[in-house]
Amino acid sequence: MHRSANKLIILGVLLLSACSPTRTATPTSVPIPQVTPAPDPLPTTVYKQPSFLAKIIDQVFSNKNSLPTPDQILADGQKVAESAHLEFYMEKNYAPLDIIWWQQQAEQIYGDVSERIDTSLSTKIIVAFLQPLTGNCAPRGITYHEQEPMILIFADQDTNREQVLAAFAHELGHAFLHQKFEGSGDVALNEGLATWAAGNYWLAWKGMSFDDSVRLYINNGTYLPLFQNYDLSQAYEDTPGCLTQRDTLLTELASFMDYLIRIFGIEKLDELFKVQEPELTGAQYVIYPPDYKGVYGFEFNQLEIAWLISLYGK
Repeated sequence: MHRSANKLIILGVLLLSACSPTRTATPTSVPIPQVTPAPDPLPTTVYKQPSFLAKIIDQVFSNKNSLPTPDQILADGQKVAESAHLEFYMEKNYAPLDIIWWQQQAEQIYGDVSERIDTSLSTKIIVAFLQPLTGNCAPRGITYHEQEPMILIFADQDTNREQVLAAFAHELGHAFLHQKFEGSGDVALNEGLATWAAGNYWLAWKGMSFDDSVRLYINNGTYLPLFQNYDLSQAYEDTPGCLTQRDTLLTELASFMDYLIRIFGIEKLDELFKVQEPELTGAQYVIYPPDYKGVYGFEFNQLEIAWLISLYGK
């Protein structure tokens, strides 16, 4: 092991100790990713208008223009069932799952995610299925907040049922976070916490916990450093391998969020979600990152290496 690598691991242990005096971590021979331990603030991102909006739409929902709008779902769809917290709509008679089974599963997931995030919604969520989209980076689900909260799940009869449940739990996480934190926060923060909220449903789909998944990524060399990938461009660009990269980054972020919650408490997230609102200055759109330093006392990259060290110090 190179001397510089030794310094990285030692500093990582010191950072972990500073974050949690009751937890210790022992350096191992496992190849910890080379994350810069010196404070390195997340950058403020500046986009040119109107290309910024076009880029986001293309990256996140490349086929969004072909999707029915919430108004169309309400106008053309048919409500086929209702539970305590959900309204189930059928778009153009499309129903890939047994509605009774789906109604029971979805209501159970609602309760589990609501308890995990410790919040609930004042209105029912509309849920509908659509045919899976094509492309390297097709979404598995979408959550709308414009009017009534609405979740669309992309699945057919061949779609893995664990994937359907995990995707729905993830989208529910978005719905709850939008209300709990008034829709603020950045993409990585929202996606990571929504994945964390999916909890055991994500585990059942992937076959292992968030932490075990990250350890596997590290061991097989597929770990994607979060600091270098904070904009999640690899998760949403329509290129081969996009879905694998998206699952990797979202799983890593969920494990990282779990670390922050365990070490600092979930209350700190209230502060972290208070991100400075984006600004439109002339022809530029300025997006500000969350204030990890102000909330936790460490920059994001320092917290990342502390979290990675903690995965091998349990």
